[in-house]
Amino acid sequence: AFDGYMRKNDCFQDAARHAQGRCEVSHMTEDERIQVAIRLTLCELATARHHTPPLECSLFINNVGSHIPHHAVGDCVDALSRSAQFWSSYSGYLREIRE
Repeated sequence: AFDGYMRKNDCFQDAARHAQGRCEVSHMTEDERIQVAIRLTLCELATARHHTPPLECSLFINNVGSHIPHHAVGDCVDALSRSAQFWSSYSGYLREIRE
């Protein structure tokens, strides 16, 4: 599922590597799937230079592999839900990531 992202720029590669590492260890938890979807969404937003990611998602930027507190994950998802474009990207990535 992540092969296409491994061929993209560094941000997408980092997010895909993080997800693949989790897949090799065991099945991804729902929280891990959400975090990978957030990371991929933020990568996409970075390619659209006129879009600024929500402040609630700042812990995910340049923070691959570090633990993100559960409340911060929820805050970021809530922030993404306030924009139809952001939510569309996030929900699309979340659907693509298998358990």
